[in-house]
Amino acid sequence: MKRRMIRAMLCGLLCWSVPLMTSCWDRVEVNDIAIIVGAGIDQMDGKQVKLSAEIYIPVESTGEGQESGMKAGNGNGKTFVSSAAGSSMAEAMYKLQERLSRKLYWGHNDIFVIGQARAEHGIEDDLDFILRYVRMRERANIYIAEGSAVDVLGIIPRLEPNSMEALSELSKTEISITVDLKEIIERIVETPDETYAIPYINRGKLLTDESHVRNPNVPYFRGMSLFKKGKMNGNLNSDLTWGYFWITNQIKGNTIISLKMPEEQTLAVLLTHSKTTLIPSITPDGKWKMKIKVRGEGNLLQNTSSLDFMNPAQHKAMIKKTNEEVEMSIRQTLKVLQKKYKTDVLDFGDRFRKHAPKQWQKEKKNWSTLFSEIETELDVEINIQRPGILNQNIKKMNRVNN
Repeated sequence: MKRRMIRAMLCGLLCWSVPLMTSCWDRVEVNDIAIIVGAGIDQMDGKQVKLSAEIYIPVESTGEGQESGMKAGNGNGKTFVSSAAGSSMAEAMYKLQERLSRKLYWGHNDIFVIGQARAEHGIEDDLDFILRYVRMRERANIYIAEGSAVDVLGIIPRLEPNSMEALSELSKTEISITVDLKEIIERIVETPDETYAIPYINRGKLLTDESHVRNPNVPYFRGMSLFKKGKMNGNLNSDLTWGYFWITNQIKGNTIISLKMPEEQTLAVLLTHSKTTLIPSITPDGKWKMKIKVRGEGNLLQNTSSLDFMNPAQHKAMIKKTNEEVEMSIRQTLKVLQKKYKTDVLDFGDRFRKHAPKQWQKEKKNWSTLFSEIETELDVEINIQRPGILNQNIKKMNRVNN
């Protein structure tokens, strides 16, 4: 009797589990999806928003050996761009889906490019949709394009599979930084004026030639765009951006510091590492101050000047010039951010919030005004450790030999 009950239970369990073993009923085949590798958002007339998607074109293997396979796998130009406009991002995406035979797949998209007109109009509604839609990636990087975003999509790069991959790789180098959706939302929540900075890239027509192939003579990045209360209110050019990097501790190794020297003389330092510390203080008479402490090391990269690295006094002169160059870069950026835009993208507010929470609670409503009046003190020390292979410049070596 007991054996019969066990057999009956096993048979019932087997019958119950059979439907669960009938393959993946909710599977999505690769052949059924349109893989998006980059997206662009532009402002249209009549308060409409235009959503553009750069979509990967699958390339079948030819089966004719390794050479043919390599050509198929290269991927240059193997994308196309489709666009649709609507009164909102949700409507624009719905209309974009209507134009494609495959279901839009956002899982591989980690780049959003926003046109300048849309950025100036405001991007908070767009961010709300992107972060609320479960298929979007919160770690997707954001860029602002001078002109329209759709012109940047579909650019055929020379080294990367597509233009979005090129932007992503460039952001890892010392010339730019990455800013993702999660970081922007954190800044919106934590800063009183919802201030943040996003990499600013050149307009698509400058980046390409007539055939839409990447023009290598024009840089992708042109600086940082500044946001306040959800709208773009200005930008920093490439020179001012270096000051922003210094202040926010985002200078990367292999950064080149080119010093201003007399005519036909060159002195350049290759930075190996650096660290910036912001030290806030409030004086007894109520003045808010910020000390910017920069420490770094580097090696001599080029020297055609009259300064001799092996001479202790002249070595100190090199270090002094390097420190002065960094200080000048920081001061120029501070002047623009504090006086012209009154936009704190430097985390000054967060430092004061942690340093003096009670005073911060009283003053944060007027932070734009207070930020513009903060006194800053610079303490910069960049040590030049090594001269490279040559101890002296070539001109001096020739004079000694002659």
